[in-house]
Amino acid sequence: MKGTLEKTIFRFMLILAIVYQIYQVINGLFAAATTTLLNLAITLLFGVVLLLSFRVKNIKYLAFFLHLAVIPILIHFWKNFGGLSGTVPLILFVYASWIILTLNGWLLAITLGFYLVVFILLTEFPSLTGIPVASPEELSLFQLSIDYFVVALILTTFLMYLKNKFQAYRNRIEHRHKQLQKITETLIKQTDRLQYSQEEIRSINENLEYIIDQRIKKIEERNKQLEEYAFINAHLVRGPLCRIIGLAVLMEQEKADPQLATVHEKARQVDAIIRRINEIVH
Repeated sequence: MKGTLEKTIFRFMLILAIVYQIYQVINGLFAAATTTLLNLAITLLFGVVLLLSFRVKNIKYLAFFLHLAVIPILIHFWKNFGGLSGTVPLILFVYASWIILTLNGWLLAITLGFYLVVFILLTEFPSLTGIPVASPEELSLFQLSIDYFVVALILTTFLMYLKNKFQAYRNRIEHRHKQLQKITETLIKQTDRLQYSQEEIRSINENLEYIIDQRIKKIEERNKQLEEYAFINAHLVRGPLCRIIGLAVLMEQEKADPQLATVHEKARQVDAIIRRINEIVH
């Protein structure tokens, strides 16, 4: 987002600079000024840089070389249009703001360092540069008032643009914040549902454990009953039955009686059934 904002500000200021330079060109044509061709060249320079800004992804190096190229232009207008008495210092201040907004890191430090050195040389060492600090006699009051008005208009327009941009970003952030709040509320609801589901699962697990314990106890009780039943079959029931079968055999040997044979056979059938039950139980 930061790179996009810097690129947008860079293009917007280029458009304002082109508009200002077109005004200077038109004003120079009417006033037969000697700087008309220079202003036209500056306008073309800004236009070419504006077109290039749409072709490059990162505009920081393009902005860096543009800012360095503007230094001799500012020195020229400082020398020929009043120095500190003219509008160049104000334009320089506005331009420095543009530099700060479009560059960062070491490129920003180098560019501002160049401008600071140039400003100190122009104001503190005129003997080295050969350029007077201020030349009020070279001023045109009409041009000066127009320049101040245009610069003030540029500053106002730029501040309005920044305010609108800031408002747009703030609205976007507020919209995203609301979306995040909705997502957070949804997540909280889902978390509550998950906790409720976990409680239900825990309750079901505890229930299952209780049910399983109860069934195990019932099975153990039944096993005990079956063991007791098997013991009864094996000892309490089968013992007398075996004695009945033995007596029936003895009686058959002494006296052949069909009824004794029937009793003997029925007793053997009962014994077979008891054996079968013991096998199933064990």
